[in-house]
Parts: sequence; structure tokens; C-alpha cells
Amino acid sequence: MHHPDPVLIFLGQLGFIIALGMTWGVQPSIMVEAVPPGVRCTVIALSFNLTMGLVGGVTPLVATWLVARTHQDLSPAFLITAAAVVTLSALFSFGESYRNRLAVA
Repeated sequence: MHHPDPVLIFLGQLGFIIALGMTWGVQPSIMVEAVPPGVRCTVIALSFNLTMGLVGGVTPLVATWLVARTHQDLSPAFLITAAAVVTLSALFSFGESYRNRLAVA
């Protein structure tokens, strides 16, 4: 954001939008397929909101603590990398369900 060329700033922001759009576009379908229909609303609402509240609320504190503890400005990047590894391992545990019959609640 501190680059003198506005075109490069725009392209950087566009890269962020594309990366986030790919993950946020797939997230609802993964959450719906992971939960049985009878408890879908409750399970998705509780799990998503509790996770975002706890992890999202504590992440700035942990990132600040990591920088203060390690004296490295890039130490929060290791936190994000660890979260990405956990996410990828969770994604690989999901099976494809397009051939399964839809369960009726």
C-alpha cells in the first residue's frame, strides 16, 4: 500500500480479492456437505461463529505476542502458515459426495 504506482497497488489488491474469493466461494458448499440436514443450521452456525470469534478474536493478540517474543516482524506469517496446513489437512479429509443421494430431513 506504500508503493508510489497506483496500478501496482490495484493489482496487489486484485490478487487479494481473487485469493479470498476462491476460498469464500467454496466455503458454504463445504460446510453444507459436511453436516447432516437435520442439524445443519445449528451446527454450521455454532461452529462457524465460535471459531471465527475465538480464532479471529485471539489472532491479533497472538501475532503481537509472537513479534514481541521472537523480535521478528515475519513471525505472524508462521502462524498463518500453520493455520493453512491445518486447513489443507482438513480439506483433504473431505470426500466427494456428488454421487450420494440427498438425505431428506
